[in-house]
Amino acid sequence: MTPHEPIEATEKLFTRIRSRDYQGWVRLGTYFLIIGVFAFLLGTHRLDRFEDLVRDGFLKHAAWGKAHPDIVLIEISETSLDEIGPWPWPRSYHAITARLLSEWKAAAIVFDLDLSEPTDPKDDADLAQALSKTGTSFYLPVDLKQQKEKKFWLHGMPVVLDQGGGKVYWSHAMPEFEKQVRATGHSFLTSDSDGVLRRFDPFIAEGKERRLFLPLRVAFDQMKKPIPLAEEWGSFEDHRGKVLIPWSEVWDRGFVRYNYADLIHSFYAIQKGMRPVMDPGKIAGKICLVGPTASGTSELKITPFSLTYPKIGVYAQVLNAALTGNWVRPVPFLGNMLCLLGIGGLTLVLFVLLPGAGSLVAGLLLALGWLAFCFVAFAKWHLGFYVVYPVLLMLCLFIFSAIYVQITATRERSRLFHLATRDGLTDLYVIRHFRLIMNQIVMESKNGKQPLSVILLDIDHFKKINDTYGHPAGDMVLKKVAQTLEAHIRRKRSFSQIDFAARYGGEEFIIMLRRADLKEAAEDVAERLREKIAALTCEWEGKPISVTASFGVAALHPGENIPDPMVRRADAALYRAKDNGRNRVCREDR
Repeated sequence: MTPHEPIEATEKLFTRIRSRDYQGWVRLGTYFLIIGVFAFLLGTHRLDRFEDLVRDGFLKHAAWGKAHPDIVLIEISETSLDEIGPWPWPRSYHAITARLLSEWKAAAIVFDLDLSEPTDPKDDADLAQALSKTGTSFYLPVDLKQQKEKKFWLHGMPVVLDQGGGKVYWSHAMPEFEKQVRATGHSFLTSDSDGVLRRFDPFIAEGKERRLFLPLRVAFDQMKKPIPLAEEWGSFEDHRGKVLIPWSEVWDRGFVRYNYADLIHSFYAIQKGMRPVMDPGKIAGKICLVGPTASGTSELKITPFSLTYPKIGVYAQVLNAALTGNWVRPVPFLGNMLCLLGIGGLTLVLFVLLPGAGSLVAGLLLALGWLAFCFVAFAKWHLGFYVVYPVLLMLCLFIFSAIYVQITATRERSRLFHLATRDGLTDLYVIRHFRLIMNQIVMESKNGKQPLSVILLDIDHFKKINDTYGHPAGDMVLKKVAQTLEAHIRRKRSFSQIDFAARYGGEEFIIMLRRADLKEAAEDVAERLREKIAALTCEWEGKPISVTASFGVAALHPGENIPDPMVRRADAALYRAKDNGRNRVCREDR
């Protein structure tokens, strides 16, 4: 090793340190970029569908308490259709229902029935009279419907007067019914993009009308509270301006239910002086929701709990939440953003400080901890935090961290291998590693019966160069000779055909030529390298330095299992080249 080789190694060390600092900043910058991407996703609500699915799971396992005892569902079920007849029924049955529930002192009666079109005049008059002569609070829905295309047919061809164009209109019950009830409210429900009903609009304004959701109007009337303004619902609304329906239980198991047919049978039983089928005491003081639940009689919704959820079931859930106060309060956007950034920062610190499996365990515990906290906040305090965004952020940070650590470890192993196998000055193989390669290739050549040659070369009068120009100039010459060797041996080929060069020691170098016999190695390769070295332009402090080299060439003989005899023959040939005037190629003696 020359005196200046430690200086070269020190410079490379500082270069690696600067490279590591750069890699650290790249790693940190990528972490912040990932956090920024998730902040953007949160701001644009791109992953809200996944949040809905997680919240659906929370709803199924949260202990919201039992359904309010004052809510009663009177359902037009499949059994009712079997007993009374096919749908739709004459409105005289609804008149009977109104009279009987009023006589039994129901606190309120909510009809989820389509009463917008006239039917039999006598039945319509009977229902209007029943509504007007009862002292019970009646409520009717007002739906928001899509305006249909207006057209007429002329000579078998349709003539369109109005295409509708996506317009909507309020569909009211007939005036003779609506003017007899205490209040109306909208019954418009829209599902999310995946077809699942999760939310409702507390207020809807369309045209000149502005309507409160029907169950809310019923609840506030029964609690004798003023109807809140639209702005007062802000703490319950999400970014869509809607309120999450806090499903307490499945409608057909959580609430008290009665069969509509039993109510009709009870009425006729009373008329005949018989005992009613239903107990009137169970209706007194109750809020009765009357509506169809059978398939084909009403629009059934898909909810987190059921694929066939009737509208009166949705009414019951919202009414229950209004009476009990079990509303879900979505955490404001700013609060969710701060949580996301805080979790991202904590995850970043954990992954930077903890190595290997420690970061995996820490990330997993942090994700599970956040999931548990969000569930407790939802079930106990009715707070709706975003769950998916922080968990996916932690997952992405971990994946990047694992990939980064793996790449860094691979590069570090490669760097250490390079340091262990390469000469610090010339970047050629060190002789120790070169011998391992040579031993393996000798066996391959012997087994494959392929030629193998070796070239030893020595820079002529190298000591004189060091003495005349100094060791830095000698180092420069060694580097240029090594670069020349690397540039003119077979490198860009398959592994089975490439050649290897190493620093043999001091100013000596060794080259192993695969699939090259003695003649090719001496006349083609060694002679070409001699000429290239002799043509080198080496200059130090403005002074030209003449560089030549002497070469000794030998080949593997049949029956040889180790490279040492071949190397000794090449070394002997090298000495003959020096003795015969230097700057020449000599082959082994045959």
